[in-house]
Amino acid sequence: MIAVEQLSRSSTEVRKEWSSTIDATVRVRPQFVQRTHDNITMLNTVMLAELMGSYKLHAALYREPDGSYTASVDEIDVIENGKTKDECLYNLLTALKDYARDYYEEFDYWSATPNRRAHLPYVIKILTTPDAMMRRDILCHDGKN
Repeated sequence: MIAVEQLSRSSTEVRKEWSSTIDATVRVRPQFVQRTHDNITMLNTVMLAELMGSYKLHAALYREPDGSYTASVDEIDVIENGKTKDECLYNLLTALKDYARDYYEEFDYWSATPNRRAHLPYVIKILTTPDAMMRRDILCHDGKN
């Protein structure tokens, strides 16, 4: 953290130079801002996507007796079903986006819950990743019935 503090700009300076700070964040590099004892990191969405790139979701895929499919995400308590594998995975992605949106909108509650706190990186990944890329980052493995 010492290095970040040395690289930080004061919030007063950032406020005075807001436009150039945003330009630098978007076009050059992340910006570190310090306000009294608070430290803030600003980065653009491309940088955020690169940081989140290594986060993958793993889903156990089950073939049900009725021929449908059920997918259960290992990292987050989300389970969905569909008549086909594709429908199941579509439903799973929709449910993950709903969960991420709810987590974000009720952040104070969910981030303070011990069994949900570790979901934050996945929530950020889901919120900031286009559907086609997110679908690719859900790695399926056979579930055991």
